[in-house]
Amino acid sequence: MESIKEFKKGMDFTAKTFAGLEDALAAELTELGADDVKVIKRGATFRGDEALMYKVNYLSRLAVRILKPIGVFDVKDDNQLYDKVRKINWMDVFKLNQTFSVDANLFYSELDHSHYASLKTKDAIVDQFREATGKRPWVNVENPDIYVDVHISHNVCTISLDSSGESLHRRGYRIVADKAPINEVLAAGMINLAGWKGDSDFYDPMCGSGTIPMEAAMLAMNIPAAYYREKFAFMNWEGYNEELWKKVKEEANDLMGETDCRIFASDRSDKAVAFAKRNLKHAGLHKDIEIKVAYFDSVKPENGGMLIMNPPYGIRMEERGELRDLYKGIGNVLKQNFAGCEAWVISPNFDTAKFIGLRPSKKITLYNGPVETRFLKFEVYEGTKRYGDNPDEKSFSREKREFRKKDDSRGSDGPRRESSKRDYKSGRDESRDSRDNRSEGRIRDLDKDKETNQGSRDGRHEGRRRDYDERRGDSDSENRREVIEKRSKDFDRHMESLRRFTKSDTKRPVKRKPGGRKRISGKDSSKEDKNNDAVKD
Repeated sequence: MESIKEFKKGMDFTAKTFAGLEDALAAELTELGADDVKVIKRGATFRGDEALMYKVNYLSRLAVRILKPIGVFDVKDDNQLYDKVRKINWMDVFKLNQTFSVDANLFYSELDHSHYASLKTKDAIVDQFREATGKRPWVNVENPDIYVDVHISHNVCTISLDSSGESLHRRGYRIVADKAPINEVLAAGMINLAGWKGDSDFYDPMCGSGTIPMEAAMLAMNIPAAYYREKFAFMNWEGYNEELWKKVKEEANDLMGETDCRIFASDRSDKAVAFAKRNLKHAGLHKDIEIKVAYFDSVKPENGGMLIMNPPYGIRMEERGELRDLYKGIGNVLKQNFAGCEAWVISPNFDTAKFIGLRPSKKITLYNGPVETRFLKFEVYEGTKRYGDNPDEKSFSREKREFRKKDDSRGSDGPRRESSKRDYKSGRDESRDSRDNRSEGRIRDLDKDKETNQGSRDGRHEGRRRDYDERRGDSDSENRREVIEKRSKDFDRHMESLRRFTKSDTKRPVKRKPGGRKRISGKDSSKEDKNNDAVKD
């Protein structure tokens, strides 16, 4: 008999994150005390009480939002969505004088427009208030009091309250940023996946505005992820327990301490380093992170450590060929200056990453917003490992080919293309069979002709053999004399003709010209010259 699952009092929650960080998020939630943690696409579900909801919002480094579901139902069209949303008692959720906003996400749904789904949800909420009070609450998309989340997947709609409000990646420590800064949750996820726990020196030689080294410092010093943040959406909920929230914060803050490692940050851009210094000063981490303007090749670790870097993606750089040179330079510096270190590089370009010249020992797929990337691990030591040195690299190339095939198979003409391939193949097989049949018939006819011709040739050859054998069999002396006489007469006749042609009445002895052919010579040289003159005339 199967054991009965123990029921634990609490609420259901959903934590959202980036693709590729789901397992790490689930492990983090379990460590924070969550129950029934289950990994879902770009997130994890769990159970817990109100204190756990506060704790996860304050401490989680990998969650983007913490949602509390309040309604789940099937929906196939906009009218069903409106009717079922209106059945939820929204007057128990928030007050008339509070503002709200609706965010909808649709996946494999009969409803095909997320903005329209948001409008229908908003109409249902507003109409319920208007029918009950004669007034309506107002929508505020910039800074609402209540955040309503609508998620429809395979015609199943989940209505949730967003307890976080603004995305949790907005930590509050970054007041200025250089162009294209990396997301704070993604930076924390990269550090988590790399396995760094503050037990070795940390390097970011392309720090930009300082996001990665600041996340590393907060992890090493056990500073809560939302330590610099002041506002959460759950503070506007009915039944918000301020005393419990303060208790959760105090317990977490008491665990903060100093770091035992050194954290180095650098960048070749004066502007980027200036921005990073302002952010460090605002967060109070300017004494914990050593930052300076420096080129990558001038950074030389003393005691090994961990390196995590986010090189420029550089679409325009790639068009000029500079991105390839950049990655070649990264590989050279890693081999020359970072021997004994563990290096991690995030890159969106699979082909360009090969120019690093080192063999990655690990590859993790991550998404930086909509951009798919690879988080590559390099174990750097004396000597090099080149691509193709062992079969592992073949798997990397095969992965890239499968990724491209996946993109090609997403086209709408894929089934038609496969059907045309099958038709072409079957037609080609039929044509090959017909050609084989015709060739076989021709071969049979050719064999028959060969047999007939061979028979006739054999008959003729047999007749010739018999004649030859008969001639050879008549080898008596009489026939032999006749043959000799005939040959002698023929020889005399030929010689006579030759003498008449040369006007000579006597036979001439035959002399051999050294190294030459036989020739006929006269009795003396004068007659030979006359004969030669006669021949020339």
